[in-house]
Amino acid sequence: MEPFTIEEYKQMYLSEERLGVLYRKKLFKLFVPKAYGGLELSLNEGMLELMKIARIQGGLGWTVNLGAGANWFSGFFNDEAAKAIFTPERGVIAGSGFASGSWEKADNNQFIIHGTWSRCTGAKHATYFSLNARNEEGKLKTFVVPRDQVTLADEKWPIFGLRNTSSYAIDIDSQRIPSHFNFEINAIQNPHAYLVHQVPFETFARLCMCASFIGIVECFLDKCQQHPLNAISLQVIEEQFTPLVEEAKHSFLDWSEKITEAVLNNTMTDEVAQQLQSSLGKNNVQLYELIQQLFLRAGLPIVEEDTLVHWAYRDVLTAVQHYMVKP
Repeated sequence: MEPFTIEEYKQMYLSEERLGVLYRKKLFKLFVPKAYGGLELSLNEGMLELMKIARIQGGLGWTVNLGAGANWFSGFFNDEAAKAIFTPERGVIAGSGFASGSWEKADNNQFIIHGTWSRCTGAKHATYFSLNARNEEGKLKTFVVPRDQVTLADEKWPIFGLRNTSSYAIDIDSQRIPSHFNFEINAIQNPHAYLVHQVPFETFARLCMCASFIGIVECFLDKCQQHPLNAISLQVIEEQFTPLVEEAKHSFLDWSEKITEAVLNNTMTDEVAQQLQSSLGKNNVQLYELIQQLFLRAGLPIVEEDTLVHWAYRDVLTAVQHYMVKP
């Protein structure tokens, strides 16, 4: 893939050319079964891909992370719905974790969905949207809604970094959807689901977010080395940062393998999930704190908006704010 320009860092979405590469390589379908046109990667294989993509450019990596993470839901629909949603080449879900809408049961085995949901990454190119909603009794359900039944807000989320992730709010005005577009996360519903769909949602999402964060950190370091920063900064990268990143990657991939084994052996517990959160969060904070030390040494280029290193730095500062990246 061609290097990203500053203009691409600033724009609010990925170009059709960039998206075309993602579709052709099935990067939104890392965790979609092969029966639905996906790559059906193992947990470790998928995490390596997420790190690799985020190292190219932060917004690109975050967009793939959120799209591939939402397409992981492919294991939780019946076969009819899964084929409709995930088989198309450009099939990708954008979503929101907020329960800011309502649902009610309608005739003909349908649901009526109404509400507004914010911060849906990948909204411009999504073919479906996943969302949470409650009925009058407060019962929570999760749905996907086709793109043609959704209205995008006029304004994009005014975010500091990761700008080209196409993160918009959406409105749904009393739209009817079939009952099989209601799903329950981690409740496997088709014969093509595989081991990765048995990983608890919070654990899976945390791994995806942390993989992308490591890649975004590496992207920033690459830009530092490509830009003529002062000798002290380059020395810090070589002597302190590179070993720490490699250590963090090793620890991360070790945890990914541990989670796979825990799921296989039916030993996945809340305690294991908490240990994962603490360990990965600690590694991420160490990377962030060293970046801040590097910021103090790097001089003016890192704060000048006409340098790639500045925009890569913004991506790091934005990604670290996600609660799943922190301890």
